[in-house]
Amino acid sequence: MKAAAVTTLLIAAGAWHAAAAAAQSHFEAVPSVTIGSIYDNNLFATQLHGDAGHMLAVRPGFGSAIDTPRLNLTSLFTFDSQHSNHQDLTMIDARRHADAKMLYRSTPETTLGLTAQYDRTEVPGEINLESGILGPRQQAYRWEVAPNFAHKVRQHTSVTGSYDYMAESLVENGSGRMQVVRAGLVQQHSTRTNFMANLQERHFADPSDVSNGSDSFALVGGWDYQLSTLSRISLQAGPRVSTYRGLQPEIAAGYTHATNHLIVGADYNHTETIVLGIRGPVVLDGGDANFTWPWRRTMEFSSHSAISRIDTLDAHRITSYRETIIGAWSPGGMYTFNASYAMDYQEGAILNSVFSNGNVLRHVFGVSVTVAPRYSHYIKTPDDPAARAKGVAQ
Repeated sequence: MKAAAVTTLLIAAGAWHAAAAAAQSHFEAVPSVTIGSIYDNNLFATQLHGDAGHMLAVRPGFGSAIDTPRLNLTSLFTFDSQHSNHQDLTMIDARRHADAKMLYRSTPETTLGLTAQYDRTEVPGEINLESGILGPRQQAYRWEVAPNFAHKVRQHTSVTGSYDYMAESLVENGSGRMQVVRAGLVQQHSTRTNFMANLQERHFADPSDVSNGSDSFALVGGWDYQLSTLSRISLQAGPRVSTYRGLQPEIAAGYTHATNHLIVGADYNHTETIVLGIRGPVVLDGGDANFTWPWRRTMEFSSHSAISRIDTLDAHRITSYRETIIGAWSPGGMYTFNASYAMDYQEGAILNSVFSNGNVLRHVFGVSVTVAPRYSHYIKTPDDPAARAKGVAQ
């Protein structure tokens, strides 16, 4: 979980005071099914020019949300079935994804949070979320659980804390674990400016070798500033010392701007993480930019660009460049039509835990239609004047 999540938690906690005033509960369920066609010119992502293939994919899913004056809970579950001209890639259970997020305002001063996510896939690059490293197709798993809290000790001062446990594994090709503990202090300097300080500790472990654990410690100071009602910028930086690399910087920066006509976001991180198929922690140096353009009321275009570089414990370097363009059309009701193009270019690769100097180039084209009926229900609670007027009992 990125350090910026602490600021998000505080903002969400503040927004709930307004929700409590409205005193209205909302329940929503969204079953869905997506049917799509995908063309991939490098199905196995192992060389510059690989085997091309076509896949027909069906993705059933179910999402739900509960929003009350004190509790916000969302969840999503999907799985993919696919048919391909490559027999080995035709399978009923090609991919699974499940996630849940919870925010609970236990008191006016205290907010508790929890995020959890599970992924299983035959394409490990899909769950190398931060690095985007490509690799050969093989069964991969990823678990992540992250409880957190924020407590306002004074009118403009809050303390925060979080614990993040992440486990990743490749079938017959190793696994990795990362645990992150953070404790922080947030000081509201003005209506637009927040200052923050965080102490964080990471522990990396290889379950197959209990003696191969390593640790790092970082002290990070930060600043968050609302440029306008539509824009926000943040910066956090500080020293990080580890048992395997010595002294290095820890940096996180972000910018967001949102209007009815354009949504822009950009992030930069110099940090450390784990990557499927690579031994031990890696240094990650990367940035990304997102643009969303609601062209018309029913049409939207978005772009995601990213560059990342990782340095391994074995002094190898992998650099990847990614671009994704998506167009969506929602004519109304429960239907959404999507078209997408994605390009990945990677310098260097890890094959069966062995570094290769070969480059990987991949183009993916996709079209799909999603059918997602939405069921919503609002309940007015006794705190609502309209509910009291109708004699709703507490």
